[in-house]
Amino acid sequence: MNWRMLPMPRLLLPLVVGIGVGDGYSISWAYKEKFYWMIAGALLLLCTALLIRPNFQHRAWFGTCIFLILIGLGLLRMQQSHFWENSAHFSLQQTNDSSGVWGEILETRPSPNSYRVLLQIKATQAPDSVWQSAEGKLLAYLKIAEGQTFPQQGQYLYLSGAIERVKPPLNPDAFDFRAYLQRQGIYHQVFAPEGAWKLDSAHSQAPLTLRLQRFCLTTLQKYLPVGDTYAVGAALIVGERSNLSQEVKQAFSNSGAVHVLSVSGLHVGVLAIVLRWVFSWVQLGKGVQKLSLGLELGSIWLFTLLTGAAPATLRAAVMFSLIIGARAVLRQYNIWNILAASAFALLCWQPNLLWDIGFQLSFLAIAGIVAFQPWIYALWSAPNVVLDYIWKLTSVGIAAQLSTGPLSIFYFHQFPVFFWLSGLVAVPLSGVILVLGLLLFVLEAMHVPAIWIGKLLAFSIQLLNRLIEAIHHLPYAVASGFWWEAWATLAMYGVLALLCMALYRRKLGWLNAALGLLLTWALAHWPGIFQAQKQNQLICYHVPKASVLDLVQGRAVLTFSSTDSIRESMAAQNHRYHLLLKTSRKLEWGSRLRWGHQVLAQENLLIWRKHRIGIWDGNVAVRVPDKCDFLLLRNNPWVHPEDLPPNLKLIVVDGSNRFGTIRWMKKLAQEKGIPIHDTGEQGAWILPGQ
Repeated sequence: MNWRMLPMPRLLLPLVVGIGVGDGYSISWAYKEKFYWMIAGALLLLCTALLIRPNFQHRAWFGTCIFLILIGLGLLRMQQSHFWENSAHFSLQQTNDSSGVWGEILETRPSPNSYRVLLQIKATQAPDSVWQSAEGKLLAYLKIAEGQTFPQQGQYLYLSGAIERVKPPLNPDAFDFRAYLQRQGIYHQVFAPEGAWKLDSAHSQAPLTLRLQRFCLTTLQKYLPVGDTYAVGAALIVGERSNLSQEVKQAFSNSGAVHVLSVSGLHVGVLAIVLRWVFSWVQLGKGVQKLSLGLELGSIWLFTLLTGAAPATLRAAVMFSLIIGARAVLRQYNIWNILAASAFALLCWQPNLLWDIGFQLSFLAIAGIVAFQPWIYALWSAPNVVLDYIWKLTSVGIAAQLSTGPLSIFYFHQFPVFFWLSGLVAVPLSGVILVLGLLLFVLEAMHVPAIWIGKLLAFSIQLLNRLIEAIHHLPYAVASGFWWEAWATLAMYGVLALLCMALYRRKLGWLNAALGLLLTWALAHWPGIFQAQKQNQLICYHVPKASVLDLVQGRAVLTFSSTDSIRESMAAQNHRYHLLLKTSRKLEWGSRLRWGHQVLAQENLLIWRKHRIGIWDGNVAVRVPDKCDFLLLRNNPWVHPEDLPPNLKLIVVDGSNRFGTIRWMKKLAQEKGIPIHDTGEQGAWILPGQ
């Protein structure tokens, strides 16, 4: 592999560096303007030099200028993506709590106790009731009245309410929903009760892609059984995931096949291969051949827009577009240049994609397949065609998992053990399902009866579900509990990069460097393991309408919980992984026990490492003891001033309390001069051990 033959990866690197710098630092407009002039001047000088001396010899100076220009470009594009840089953003306009906004619905999703919609804001209402144009995205939670029409994608609506910034996570190491939304350009949210919003029927004309998507979903509803069959079919073919049950998501995730439930590069690749195969059967002239390439290109982009244009799908669409363009002009192409060029184009268009998990995993999977699959496939020569196909598919899965594994562990803290087995099942079946689904849509649009295609499609989806469920229930199907810091993840990719260089350069030095970095990575984790043996923490997590409390001693944890395992895991699991906990025991609130010499739990008192924590439960008619250091309130107890124990250090109210109870306790604590900790505002309460 010659580095000089890869211009696009060399151009991509400084752009990524610039985006990273621009994400971490904000630049004032005075400096930003200078940046613009510097970039424009550098470009002008380079163009002038190339025109005067086409055989420009100073490659180092030329490369340095290009490198700095691209860093500046990435920095500025990232800065421009921030809402505070856009004077037309709705949050920067003069609005009050009673003023309204008007916008188009981009996405809809049912959520507990409300209906979540994503709005593309078009206008805001000023205090003087004058409407003015505006921009930006707003996440709105709508309270649906009985009999009220549910809003749909493509419709417009008016709403009013207090617009606020999305809050950070309230529990340590929990999923950062705010950062996730910010990467999509969403910074604000609003909770709209009944009567605070209404649909605008006059402007609710759905675009063509949305009407096509609704046609596809209606067709699937016509031919597929209700339940998991339709839900998986809609997700796999059209990208509609709202009907997927938590059980189905968990089964596909634990088996390593969750990527097939999101329309991704795999689906675009299958479509491109099918289209190429169809056109290869027809002997065409040169002019008509270019027309077929245009039809192939148009079909790929129509499918991409139809399925929501997810980052992974966009990557594949751009990459295949570049490949088709290279074929059209009869030029040879390098897959690394194609991959880097697609990333470069997408990041210039939307720099926030760099932080999108789907975008990262998609590019890493392709890079891993290109770099490692030929070497893995060469390790074994299959004796027949069937085994060769199986081994080829398995080698692709191993290569993709090798490159995406470190990042998956960093984000999801688990690793699917039988990913290679699910790949043998999910990849071919998802291809069959996609082709059958597209054929079903074509026949339905032509009003041709397609009952047998529908039955075959339903059978294929049901077979996929059963096989994935079987893999999910295999012993040790998923290895969980991993916690990698960012440095550890980057170090692991350094190991993979050195290993790739060793394979292509065939030099032992690269392999020795990879092994040395891997050994350093392993040794760097030992201090954290020893430190975990000595840790002691009490953590009261914030869980809406529930109470979860962990007592951590060394690498063991004792949990008091009043909610289901899913909600408990969402709040506490990542922090438990971070603490490297190995053993756990779960109890109901009010349980009595003695745990070693450090913990004594009674109905209304918890003694932990010389701390006395009184527990006042509104559902239990038991007063807290007079002698306690901390007071934990749960389930809305009615507390009178004279009921508070003396000499309290802190009052803690968790997510099981209503707003009225919390407001009363804050007022009471202020009157008594006692500090109070509200987990709904301040996050989880953590009490270190003595």
